[in-house]
Amino acid sequence: MHQAALFGCHRPAQNGGSPRKYPCHWPVAWERDTQIMIRALGTAMNALRLLALGAVICAGGGLVARADGRPEPVPYTYKPPICCEVAYFGYDWSGFYLGAHAGMAFMGSEWTIAGPGQIEHSGNGFAGGVQIGLQKQWGNMVAGVEVSYTGLDADVTSHTSFLGVPVTRSSEVSNLLLVTGRLGYANDNLLAYAKAGYATADVDLGFTFGGPATAGSSSEREHGWTAGVGLEYAIRDNIILGVEYNFVHLNVDDRVLAPSPVVALDGGVDVQTILARVSFKFGARPEVVPVK
Repeated sequence: MHQAALFGCHRPAQNGGSPRKYPCHWPVAWERDTQIMIRALGTAMNALRLLALGAVICAGGGLVARADGRPEPVPYTYKPPICCEVAYFGYDWSGFYLGAHAGMAFMGSEWTIAGPGQIEHSGNGFAGGVQIGLQKQWGNMVAGVEVSYTGLDADVTSHTSFLGVPVTRSSEVSNLLLVTGRLGYANDNLLAYAKAGYATADVDLGFTFGGPATAGSSSEREHGWTAGVGLEYAIRDNIILGVEYNFVHLNVDDRVLAPSPVVALDGGVDVQTILARVSFKFGARPEVVPVK
């Protein structure tokens, strides 16, 4: 068969007409178009594979493969924000405070009268009262002032004789008031301090020689000085516990023990107190600032 007829290049005439001719290159064009479509399809399939791989990587990015091949979650450790961390600069002793105290008082007195001579005796009793103060801290140093009132149950009575006549002598100290300055050293919430200042109290002296007819007494407000030491510990921001020792010396002026003519001379009274204290501080709380 003729090659043109094999590829259909000529078409027989219809109804007695002449045969129509067609181009003989169409098989080549068909093959070329087919190859172009196959290459485009391959490119599309490769793009789909890349998209699927990216999706798998994104979905499994938070997982770690275990030895048996099964994924497990990545451990998560919480880290607080830096702005929430704080710095503590120690307890601040600065501020106004008030409180109460209680303990023991030990009293000794001596005075001289004509005849029996010098009288010395001592005793002890209960002590209790209140304190109020204001102090300021600079570094480890703490300085301030304090006023305290202490009620004393400290009196003593002694019995002797003079020329065979019984002699009774008594001394009593009450309503002790101290106005002192304080200076201490602080180590965080522990404070050791010393104090000194002015002291005043009521001092009663009594004397009986033989009987009531020769009895006499005198009560006056006497003045002197005081010194002491103490230790305090802050158990809360505003609550302070402490212990304190005070020594008080009062000068007793010469006085007549009326209605008798007896005169007490060269008198003096010493009082020592050991007190437990509790105070409430109204000042600033310990300084806490954010770490930047």
